Amino acid sequence: MSAGLPVVVVDDKHELLDPLRQLLEYEGWTVDTYDDIDAAARALLERTEPFVLVVDHDFDRPDGRTGFDLTELLRSAHPWGPALPICYYSGRIDGGDFLAAQRGRQLVSPSSYTHKNDDVDIVDVVRQAEQAFLDFRDLFEQQALRRALLGADEDLEAGADDDVLVGEER
Repeated sequence: MSAGLPVVVVDDKHELLDPLRQLLEYEGWTVDTYDDIDAAARALLERTEPFVLVVDHDFDRPDGRTGFDLTELLRSAHPWGPALPICYYSGRIDGGDFLAAQRGRQLVSPSSYTHKNDDVDIVDVVRQAEQAFLDFRDLFEQQALRRALLGADEDLEAGADDDVLVGEER
């Protein structure tokens, strides 16, 4: 059972949202669902904590916006944007089309791609995305702590040198 990041599923296929939510909740995640990328964007940009996003590609919108547009927005505007675990989960775009669609957008692309008809278990996809993020966050925090400690050592050494100079002047 997961006690980690919340999961957000964005898909305009209502018949998929509830079963995905139930499955992921059964596995222990807190799950929010959205059937519209605009509503999802508004809600997700208000969040400051990280989450795992499972997003569809094609939303049958007259403006042509896709899951890539939501991904791009979150990568650029969410506090955890560049590291946010985003799982592209699509039934209409295959692996080759996915790679072609993300060409030129690699810096803002999703973390993973899974076709809905593949034998890949969405629970495993979410679990792997969550774990990769948690590993990244732990490493980032360890590096930040190390830099802070090294900086404190440098400050102490600089302070010791100042004390020696002050002592010599006396």
